[in-house]
Amino acid sequence: MKKNRMDILYCVLVLGICLLPLAGMIFWPTMQTTENTTLAQWPALTDESGIHTDFLQQAGEYFTDHFAFRQELVAADARIRNGIFQTSPVDSVITGKDGWLYYAATLDDFQHNHGVSERMLFNMAHNLALMQEYTRSLGQTFVFTIAPNKNSLYGEHMPARYCWQAAGESDAKRLLPWLKREGVAYVDLYALFGGQEETLYYARDSHWNQKGAALVSDALLTACGKENPGYANRPSQNSRAYYGDLNRMVYPVGAQPEEEICYAPTEGWSYLTGDDVEDDYIQTVSDTGTKNLLMYRDSFGNSLLPFFALAFQKATFSKQVPYPMTDLITSESDVVILEKVERHLPTLGSVPPLMSAMQRDWPGDCERTESNTTLCLGEEGSYWKFSGTADARFLETDSPILLEIGDGKQSRVFEAFCVQTKENGVDTDYGYTLYLSKLQLEGTQFWVKVMTKSGEDCRILYEGRVGGNVG
Repeated sequence: MKKNRMDILYCVLVLGICLLPLAGMIFWPTMQTTENTTLAQWPALTDESGIHTDFLQQAGEYFTDHFAFRQELVAADARIRNGIFQTSPVDSVITGKDGWLYYAATLDDFQHNHGVSERMLFNMAHNLALMQEYTRSLGQTFVFTIAPNKNSLYGEHMPARYCWQAAGESDAKRLLPWLKREGVAYVDLYALFGGQEETLYYARDSHWNQKGAALVSDALLTACGKENPGYANRPSQNSRAYYGDLNRMVYPVGAQPEEEICYAPTEGWSYLTGDDVEDDYIQTVSDTGTKNLLMYRDSFGNSLLPFFALAFQKATFSKQVPYPMTDLITSESDVVILEKVERHLPTLGSVPPLMSAMQRDWPGDCERTESNTTLCLGEEGSYWKFSGTADARFLETDSPILLEIGDGKQSRVFEAFCVQTKENGVDTDYGYTLYLSKLQLEGTQFWVKVMTKSGEDCRILYEGRVGGNVG
């Protein structure tokens, strides 16, 4: 009899524990999450066709997101997995050694796995060179830099099972010779951080710390010809109150803060547009700054913003992709800085900026070639968009793609951006995209020649009329 009572008590206890998250939803439902997801909404019992057939499934999804103490239980699970098994409960985070966390999306870069082709490296560097040429044609300074992935600089804390590499160099390092060849003004942050003895990234965040940001801002300001007070040497103090992005993803509650370097308040600037460094579009003004800045950036630019906001009279910070190069006019910029995190470098060769193409001289005598080159005409806002795929058989790794475009009144040659695109559902690095302002062409129908050059040799890969009914 005593054993039966114990069995019943055990069953009641287990059932009570299982029902507690459900019953607790009445008083303590989970209404927010640190994960990069949207919480499920309670489903309707009926829809337009009658009974909602997916009601039970969606109700289950709602419970999964909203059950009581969800954040606390997730955090407890994380501590058990990290502490005992050295694994992360979150797919997007890698648990490293010594309490370090890494963003899982950087693993391929760290292992030099799935590297891009040499043609793609050319595409990235050449597109940057075209952006730089356009910027300089307006009398403005152009500077490009790569924000290194954390494990590219501090890979010694990565789990041993991930410490292998499929190739000799990362795409970022393979890109450097192409940047030099194309003449792109580049600030090497790998060398900058590699020359520092101290660790300048957070252990449980994917970004550099405040001192790292200060060093980067110094390097970029120097590269664009501006005097700066040397932020890395200014007075600072340490505090233990920083909660990194990866830290909060793994531990939605109870995350342990880490040490942060805090500089003295940077007074003397204010927001003109936007009110937080996370905003996609921000403008700042400073009474003590000089010249105007346009900076295309990602989340690594968040910690740089106060330094640049103070240094420039007016600064515009944009996360918009593709880069709308009309910003160079509307922002009245003197300096353009493009910062791109290492793991997103391929977008430079697949998502070209929105800008009118650079005009070129006629390339000389061109041989007509039967090829599988394609051409499409579309519209992108105030631009005509000429795009297609060039026949790779007739291009070298570094062959540019030129388009002669005639509108009935005149014919001119422009250079296209070289991009990765799809051909019959398969990625190819021999695509091209060319934008022209609608103000530059007459009518809606054009005669186009698609050409390429290899040394002094020129080939016409496609010739025909496009336009009329443009979609």
